[in-house]
Amino acid sequence: MVRVLLKVAVLAGAGLLSACGSTGGGNAPVSQGPTTIVKGSSPGQLYGNISRQVRACWLNPADPVLKKHVISPGAQAGSPGGGTGKIEIRERGNDLKPGPKVFSIDFQPSGDGTRIVARNLLLPYVLGQKMIADVGFWAQGRANCDGPLPPAGNELRGSISGPIVRQ
Repeated sequence: MVRVLLKVAVLAGAGLLSACGSTGGGNAPVSQGPTTIVKGSSPGQLYGNISRQVRACWLNPADPVLKKHVISPGAQAGSPGGGTGKIEIRERGNDLKPGPKVFSIDFQPSGDGTRIVARNLLLPYVLGQKMIADVGFWAQGRANCDGPLPPAGNELRGSISGPIVRQ
């Protein structure tokens, strides 16, 4: 299991490094680790696209990556023409109190585009890095749950275990 997680960590790191400084031209995002800038798209447009992918890939009831988590009811969408947006993923709480926030994605206007900042707050490091890579992948308009890494048996699917990393 440790070897599998190490392999995923190495591939995730390589995927993030290969995206750094990518200028590609046109509307291609420029990625800088957990921050992605997408030219020509509003925060509201990107919020909608990435929110659908989060629900379909990370929180899909048929095969969830995050079994004990929900999108926070307090998450807001930016207006389609601009504004800001935020997606917050929290541990499931009880009816009176939501669980702690474990991952967030912020959408902010930036020049002629949108700055997307993905943050792992409490998830295991390797999973958080994979999720940050997924956000950058989806920001490019892709809609694949396997993300930027080649599928390796879906080791990250299922319940989350391992050390919690506080940042």
